[in-house]
Amino acid sequence: MKPATPYQQPGPLPSDDSTRRWALALAALAFLLYARTWPFEMLFWDDNENVLLNPLILAPNLDGLKRLFTSIVSTDYYPLTYVSLALDHFLWRGQFFGYHITQSLLHALNIFLVVLLARRWTGVTAVATLAGAWFAFHPVQVETVAWIAERKNLLGAAFFLLSWLAYLRDDERGRLWALLAFTAAALSHALVIVMPVLLIAYELVMRRTRPGETIRRTWRFFIPAAFAAAMRVAGHAESGQLTTPFRNATEGALTMTAVLGQYLNSLFCPTQLSNHYTVIAFTQPTNCGILITAAWLLAWLLVARRERQWSLFAALWFLIALAPVSQLVPHPTLRADRYLYIAALPLFILVAQFIASKRLLAVTTVVALIVLTSLRIPDWHNPKTLWTDCLAKNPRDVVAHFSLSGRAVTENDWPAAERHLREAIRLKPNFAEAHERLGGVLATQGKRSEARHELKQALVLKPHLEEARRNLRLLQ
Repeated sequence: MKPATPYQQPGPLPSDDSTRRWALALAALAFLLYARTWPFEMLFWDDNENVLLNPLILAPNLDGLKRLFTSIVSTDYYPLTYVSLALDHFLWRGQFFGYHITQSLLHALNIFLVVLLARRWTGVTAVATLAGAWFAFHPVQVETVAWIAERKNLLGAAFFLLSWLAYLRDDERGRLWALLAFTAAALSHALVIVMPVLLIAYELVMRRTRPGETIRRTWRFFIPAAFAAAMRVAGHAESGQLTTPFRNATEGALTMTAVLGQYLNSLFCPTQLSNHYTVIAFTQPTNCGILITAAWLLAWLLVARRERQWSLFAALWFLIALAPVSQLVPHPTLRADRYLYIAALPLFILVAQFIASKRLLAVTTVVALIVLTSLRIPDWHNPKTLWTDCLAKNPRDVVAHFSLSGRAVTENDWPAAERHLREAIRLKPNFAEAHERLGGVLATQGKRSEARHELKQALVLKPHLEEARRNLRLLQ
C-alpha cells in the first residue's frame, strides 16, 4: 500500500467525517482505559513540589497569576501548565483524582488531534487511525498520562499539534494561528521548542520547498522557541543542573547514541519499561549498545527503500525531537519514556503505512499495546508500587532504593528504610542525601553512634544540608 501524499497539495484540512469518528472513538477508549489512574496516589516525585505544594498554583489572587508568568518553579518556566494546574486546584479543591481526570482528557484530546494530523499528512484514514491507536495505547505513554508532574508534556503537545494543523492550512492566516498555538506550547513545555526545525525538515523533505521560501515561512517560530530555550537554560543553571554527566564529549556522544537504540527498543518491544533508567556510559564504538543502534539504522535504511520521504522525515523528526534531551545542553535525566510522547509520532505513522492494509496484523498490534498498557498502568498506583517495579527491573537503581527508603520512613518501617539506604550508599558512596536520611533513620532506632557517623559524612559531602546539621546537634 502506498498512501496518497496530500502534503504536496497544501490547503484546508479535507472534510472526512469517518476520520473524525475514528478519532473520537480512539480518544474515548483511551479515556476509559486511563480512568484506572484516577484513584492513584501522589507519587512525591516532583508532583508534590509542582502541584499540591506549588505556591504559584495555590495563590488565590491576581498577584498569584502574575507570578505564574514571571517566576521559574522547579528549574523550569511553564506558566500555562501552572495555570492549568491552578484551575484544577480551583475545580477539585486539592482532590488528587481531579488532576488525573484532566490528564486523561488531555491525552484523549491529543489522540484526536494526532489522527487528524496523520490524516492530513498521509491522506489515508486507515493509516491515520492506526497511527492514532499506536499513539493512544502505547505503554510508553503511561508515564506522561499517569504522572501529574507531566501535565507540561500533555498540554504542550496539545498546543503543538494544534499549531501543526494550523500550519498545514498553508496560508498566512493559518501560519499566524500556528505561531500563536506554538507560543502557547512553548509556554507549556520546553521540549516543543524543536518545532521550527521540524517545520524546516517538513518543508525541505516533504514539500521540497526552496530554502529561501522555507526560511520565510518558518523564521517567526524561532522567536518563542529562543525565549523558551533561554528560560529553560536559566532555570537549570539556577538549580545547578548544567553539569555534564560525562567525562568527555566522546563518551557523551557514544552514550547518547546507545540511548537512541534503547528508545527504539522501547517503542517496538515495550516489555521492560521503567519510570527511571540507569544509563551506563559507553566509551567504545564497538559496545553492544552502539551496535544495537547501528542495527536499527540499517533497518531504517531498508525501510527507506519503499517510503523514502516518510522514512527520512520520520528519522529527522525523531532525532530533532530528542535533541533537547540528548545532552546538547547538560541535563540530569539521560533517558525517560516521557521524552517519546512527541518524538515517536512519525514512527507510528510510518509503521501504520506499512501494516494498515494488513487488518489482522494491525488489529493484533493494537490489542497487544492495550494489554501492555493495562499491565503497566498499575505500576503507577503509588510510590511503593512504582519504585518496587523499577527495582525489580534494575536492582542497582540508586534512585529507586532512595525513594523506597522514603516510603518506608512514612510507614515507620525503619529496618526497610535502613536496608534501602545502605544499598543506595553502597552503590553510590558519595550520595550525601542518603547519608543524611540514614543518619535520621539510625537516630530514630537509637543507634546514636552510627547516626552521628552518617550525618558527619553527609556534611562532608554537602556542607549545606541543614537537616543533617540540625540532627547532628540533637545527637551531641
